[in-house]
Amino acid sequence: MKLLQTSILCFSLLSLIVACSPEANNSKEFTINTVLTASGPLFEGSNTCQAEISSNIAEYIKENGITKEQIVDVTLTSASATIDTSNLNILESINLQVFSDNFPMQNVAFANVGDNNDKVDLEVADVQEQLKAILFEGKSYIIADATIKEDLDDDLNLNMELVFSINYHKK
Repeated sequence: MKLLQTSILCFSLLSLIVACSPEANNSKEFTINTVLTASGPLFEGSNTCQAEISSNIAEYIKENGITKEQIVDVTLTSASATIDTSNLNILESINLQVFSDNFPMQNVAFANVGDNNDKVDLEVADVQEQLKAILFEGKSYIIADATIKEDLDDDLNLNMELVFSINYHKK
């Protein structure tokens, strides 16, 4: 009998703790359109294109009345790249990563690029640990390791559309 009472008490306490935890009960999509640039001349193989994205997200949550403390997590839900027509058949693959001054790079999306594709939808990573911490840590950056098939004298510009889901607890 005492075991049953103890079990019921433990289950009740566990239920209370879970019920009081700040789970996301709201979600908003946020889109960043940015250009990632690698300055030429570029050589065959992997080349890095980069842009800062932290201010975009900070402005968005402020405009929507969301505080950093309310945010439970942030995930990248889709990513696409539009490629300049002069570079259509030179691009082989794109590996998209995010990082900040205090957090290491994290892979968030990847795509192999076929010939004559001017728009590429990247496959988003299943695991996106610490993305919230990276995006709200001072300055945060998004980079694309763009693998090209041959040397390029000009800049390589990737017009990126990044769609994030911000999951937050509304007070």
